[in-house]
Amino acid sequence: MQNPGTTTTSSTTTQSQCSSLSSFLTTTLFRDPKPILYTFLLISLFSIILILSLTSSSLSSTHTRPDPFLYPTHQTHRIIYDQDKTTPPPPSIAYLISGSKGDSSRILRLLSATYHPLNHYLLHLDPSAPHSDRANLALVVQSNPIFKAAKNVHVMGKPDFVYSKGSSPVSFTLHAASILIRLSLHWDWFVSLSADSYPLVTQDDLLHIMSFLPKDMNFVNHSSYIGWKESRKLKPIIVDPGLYLSEGTEMFYATQKRDLPSAYRLFTGSSGMTYSEYQNWHW
Repeated sequence: MQNPGTTTTSSTTTQSQCSSLSSFLTTTLFRDPKPILYTFLLISLFSIILILSLTSSSLSSTHTRPDPFLYPTHQTHRIIYDQDKTTPPPPSIAYLISGSKGDSSRILRLLSATYHPLNHYLLHLDPSAPHSDRANLALVVQSNPIFKAAKNVHVMGKPDFVYSKGSSPVSFTLHAASILIRLSLHWDWFVSLSADSYPLVTQDDLLHIMSFLPKDMNFVNHSSYIGWKESRKLKPIIVDPGLYLSEGTEMFYATQKRDLPSAYRLFTGSSGMTYSEYQNWHW
C-alpha cells in the first residue's frame, strides 16, 4: 500500500527542481546574452555560405557553354556572303570631270586617280578656258595607249556655260549625262566631279562595294523642306544667260518676286550628287 505522504513529498521536490532550473537559465541568459548572439551569427554565416555556393554552382552550370551571341560558332554565325557563289560582276560608273581655265593638269590627275577600264569618262573645260587647252587635253587622252585601247575617255568639244546661282548647272549636268548615254549604255551610275576633287578610295574597292548594291539605287540627297531657300532662292526671278547665250555675260536679277509653283512639289539638295542611269534615262 502506497504512502500518501511520500507522493506529496516527491512532487514537491520535482516542482522545486524545475523552478530552480528555469530561474537559473533565465538568470544566466539575461546576464550573459553572448552565447545567443554567437549562435545567431554562426547560423547566419552558415546560411550565407550555403546560398553563395548554390548560386555559384548554378551559374557555372549555366555558362559551361559559351553564349552564341558573344561567341558565335560556325553553326550560329550569320553568313553575309556565300563563298560558294560567284562574286557579282563589278558595275560601271560614268564620270563627268569638269574644270575651268588652267585646270587641265588637275583634270588629268583626277582622271588617273579614278580610272578603271570598265568606267566611262567625259572631260569638260568651261568657256573660260581657251580652245587650245581643250585641244591639248584631247591630244593627251588620245596619246595614252590605255585610254586609246579602252575608248572610254572623251572630251567635250563644245563647252557649256555654268553659273552656280542659276539653273545652268542642272542643264549642264543633264546634258553631260545624255552624252554619256549616247556614247554607251553599259554603265550603272553617273558621278559628277570637279577638278579640285580627289577620291579617298581606289576604284577597285569602290566597284567591289557597289557590286553588291541594286543597280537602281540612288544617292541623291534631297529634301522637301525648303525653309529659308523659299525667299532667297526660289522666289527671286533670275535670268541665267548660260541657258541661251553662247558668250558669258552677267546674270540678270529682276526686282519682282514670283509665287511658288503649285503644279509640282519643290525639292532641294546639295550640288554633289550621284545619279543612276535608270533615272537619267527616264528624265
